[in-house]
Amino acid sequence: MESDKLRILLLDDDEVDRMAISRYVQKENLQYEIDMVTSLSEARHNFMNNDYDIALLDYLLPDGKGLDLLKAAKDVPVIFVTGSGDENIAVQALRGGAYDYLIKDPERNYLIVLPATINNVMERKKAEDAFKESEIKHRVLLNSIKTPILALKENLIIFYCNDTYAEFVKLPIERLEGKILMDVFPKIANSETYRAYLDVLKTGKTMVVEGKFENRFLSSSIYRTPWGILAVAEDITERKMAQEALIKAKEELEIRVAQRTAELAKANAELQRSYNDTIIAITAAMDAKDSYTRGHSERVRDIAMSIGDKLGLSGESMKKLSYAALLHDIGKIGISDLLLTKKSSLTPEEYEQVKTHPVIGGKLVEGIALLKEVAPIISAHHENFDGSGYPIGLQGEEIPIEARIIGVADAYESMISDRPYRKAYEIKVALKRLDKAAGTQLDPLIIDKLKETI
Repeated sequence: MESDKLRILLLDDDEVDRMAISRYVQKENLQYEIDMVTSLSEARHNFMNNDYDIALLDYLLPDGKGLDLLKAAKDVPVIFVTGSGDENIAVQALRGGAYDYLIKDPERNYLIVLPATINNVMERKKAEDAFKESEIKHRVLLNSIKTPILALKENLIIFYCNDTYAEFVKLPIERLEGKILMDVFPKIANSETYRAYLDVLKTGKTMVVEGKFENRFLSSSIYRTPWGILAVAEDITERKMAQEALIKAKEELEIRVAQRTAELAKANAELQRSYNDTIIAITAAMDAKDSYTRGHSERVRDIAMSIGDKLGLSGESMKKLSYAALLHDIGKIGISDLLLTKKSSLTPEEYEQVKTHPVIGGKLVEGIALLKEVAPIISAHHENFDGSGYPIGLQGEEIPIEARIIGVADAYESMISDRPYRKAYEIKVALKRLDKAAGTQLDPLIIDKLKETI
């Protein structure tokens, strides 16, 4: 069909070359629809009035140089076709934004590689468009988190920040992203936060540091990533002001070094990197709601991964297990802080409200492509082995293996950690309680595998 053809704009003032390309396209039955023009003015007119998939531009034209068309081409990928000996011009074109170049030769052998070059450029353009779409989704998700988020490259250039961060520092995003941190905030060099950035870059350790910007106080969790650092901040101004009012004096900022190891997957693709950073940001924002459970998600993930390793889960299952364990309580974002931190027993009505968090969590992540298969695991992590759990009463192997693992890891980690309503259990006591729940609430096999990891 005509609509399936690749639409190409060819700019070349040499009639012989134009005819050679036309004959080659016909001979090879290439699915190209080519508009041929001979001047820059014609090309500009065509760019304004037509949609093209790709453009082939000659360098030297009667009314100027093909390089002058790069801006007019806008989003259309450009391949420069230059004469022999014009390699420096070709490099100049690539620096100006062209995707590739071909060198004309007297025998026109360059036509042989033309289809492959066009295919390679179209694949690259397709990948770039997909990445841009991913970045848009990524930014929308980050901007939905109402806490300042800042990402820095290893050379301390601001890679990205969310709207909340820009509002906090009272600068537009375009004056932040792509700029050197020290150029934007010269006074930061003498701050504890800046020194923490350098320490995290050097050691790879996660750090939590308190700092001050103008008249506002921040608590920043700083994580090492494959490309630099990610800082997730919490505005603690009201809390600090209350402390200062009570003690009538300023307190020195304390640096709390967290021994968490950032277990981000290697950035073998920019898309994977974006999702990993988003998950870390969401987890940090979620754990920041309750000081008693801070770090709970990461510890559950570590326990769950050890169990999964003992069970010999596949790499794909282990990947889903890691994401689901980190995000298993994300639905609590939709639950009142008063219920999550309540020291006394919940009323039946309050408990029913808390029980909605697996469903909320599943719905929060099911629309994200990478996490689509993780949503059922998050939804099912409170299902019981005997069918008495929630939200829908799955039983036995109806419950995803990853959800059964998280159920055991979550129960164990909760018992060996302090909570507002009780102190942590000793490990031997926690294991006895797990054994008592074997076959009813929890999968007995997974409890056995947990014991092998302790």
